[in-house]
Amino acid sequence: MAKKIFLIISLIIFFGLAFSYDLVFFEKMDIHILEFFEGIRTTFLNGFFYFFTELGSKRFIIPMSVAVLIFLIIKKKYMESSFLILAFLGMTGLNHILKGWIHRERPSLEALFHESGFSFPSGHAMGSIVVYGFLFYLFIYMLKMGQKHRYIWLTITILFIILISISRIYIGVHYPTDIIAGLCAGYAYLFSIIRLYQLSAKKRPLSN
Repeated sequence: MAKKIFLIISLIIFFGLAFSYDLVFFEKMDIHILEFFEGIRTTFLNGFFYFFTELGSKRFIIPMSVAVLIFLIIKKKYMESSFLILAFLGMTGLNHILKGWIHRERPSLEALFHESGFSFPSGHAMGSIVVYGFLFYLFIYMLKMGQKHRYIWLTITILFIILISISRIYIGVHYPTDIIAGLCAGYAYLFSIIRLYQLSAKKRPLSN
């Protein structure tokens, strides 16, 4: 029940921002937060957040997903392999559609490096919550982790997603509202993928 409520809230926030991100209130908030992160930049923080932004990039997520995919195929987890592909490709396609629909340009402030494409919603935020979130769910489901270990890995997963998301603001290639929208859209898609996986798992044994 709580997950469904969170899903509804996520969708409300996403569509709310999609139609109101250019309001004066949100524009001022976006700029102030970007200027704050720009003002605290140091050599150490640049390297720190660049590391985490790479963890959310396709340059890292694709090879990691392929490695996990090979592992699942070797273990004959064909249904899990299919859903991992669906999670990544579906998220990528949905993000592309949403960016094309909203058509928001990237921040014009001093970014640490150039990023092409539209800004809303953040692909890094959306991709990290979908891919890392689904991998977390998949492995706790397959490995049947105890409650203690489950909370530890959940905390680590959430921390990674948060740091990847913040890194995009710190670097200056996304507005905070892009990040919030990306996380909300990503959660909605992750919820759908997990729900579909659960329904499929009921009809087919896990050791397929």
